Amino acid sequence: MKLSLLTLATAATVVNAAYPGDIVYYWVDQSATFVNGTVIGGLQSPPSAWYQAIVQAAVYQAAVKSKNESLEFQQLAVSHAAHNSALWVFHGSRLYNAVDASLRAIIPAIGLDPNSKKGKEAVQTGQKAAAAVAQARAEDGITNFLDFTYGPKEPGVYQQSPGANPFPDTPQAQFVRPFAGLGDITRFRPPPPPPTDSKQYEEELLYVKEQGSLDSSARSEYDTDTAYFWRESSITVWNRFAGALVGDKFTTKVLDSAKFYAQLNYALANAGIASWDSKYTHLGWRPITAIHHPTPWVSSGRDISDPSWTPLLRPTPSHPDYVSTHSTFGGAASAVLQAWNGGSDELAAPGVTVSSNVTLDARGVIERTYTSLREAAEENSASRVFGGIHFTFAGVEGVALGQRVAKETLKQFDANWDKF
Repeated sequence: MKLSLLTLATAATVVNAAYPGDIVYYWVDQSATFVNGTVIGGLQSPPSAWYQAIVQAAVYQAAVKSKNESLEFQQLAVSHAAHNSALWVFHGSRLYNAVDASLRAIIPAIGLDPNSKKGKEAVQTGQKAAAAVAQARAEDGITNFLDFTYGPKEPGVYQQSPGANPFPDTPQAQFVRPFAGLGDITRFRPPPPPPTDSKQYEEELLYVKEQGSLDSSARSEYDTDTAYFWRESSITVWNRFAGALVGDKFTTKVLDSAKFYAQLNYALANAGIASWDSKYTHLGWRPITAIHHPTPWVSSGRDISDPSWTPLLRPTPSHPDYVSTHSTFGGAASAVLQAWNGGSDELAAPGVTVSSNVTLDARGVIERTYTSLREAAEENSASRVFGGIHFTFAGVEGVALGQRVAKETLKQFDANWDKF
């Protein structure tokens, strides 16, 4: 059951009755609200994945420590773990009120008095779990300053995109320590992108120029909606997708739910780090920079320059093109969900339905139903081309990279889950 805060008052009227929904997903959903909230302006990738992995690491730690206790005890422990780990990430911000409100709303529905003997034990279990994760991640590299200098304004070289920040986002994230003891992230690095003077590069450039333009007449209405639908944080969408996939399966199985979301978010965080490693190794320019470039440079020698060209999704994100992190997240998520779906890529009828509220261009709510995980991952990747902010090869290699990282994360998880 996916219950909103508005329904919790009704649930709370039953004394000493556990929260009737999946408590872990409750905090997954609340965490998405925190990270996307206007109070903090959102987080860029991969820090958004890093954040969710930290919260889910604390939740899983609390679930493991409380697995032999009552359901109410487990729910209260998990809730305090999620609360404290979220505030550790955002300490010093006005987000405190929002995180406190989420905990305050769920406690009555859980039914275990936090001031009772068992309640205090549960609270301490959650708090200790969050503290352990915070201590382990305190020097993981995410806060280290790394300056950046743009290269020469030559074909293929990453430059500041029009309308983007003057410096790229979190270049230090390529060096963040992976979760679950994954080790050297560079071993997953994809091969270089196609040469800028190759026929493939020119073909893909012309494709994104035509399909990804703000005023494109070639892009279908469905593909326009695809770009809009997947514009939201990929971390948020894939966690929502996961919640729709498992439904009520883990309502009374806190440990199973915690493991599921920990594996998913560990894989997403690791995929984000791997993507950043690729981006800041290959330093490929974005389509808008290529299309605005003033001189003929493509293999055919023709002049494809259009300084007025604008992508559908704007502004272009402030980091290099190759690989697409959105696509990397999709590849990672689909690999984890496939493992939890009995190894099958196919989703049981009628499929998984997910909605996204699109604020860009006042598009509104878009709903999509997927019958296979591959379909969802590939559409997620293609959305960035239809949006005009990535080349197709950046998406294709991104999906493959995410899948490799996720499979290795799953392989390492049971032995190294507590290597936060």
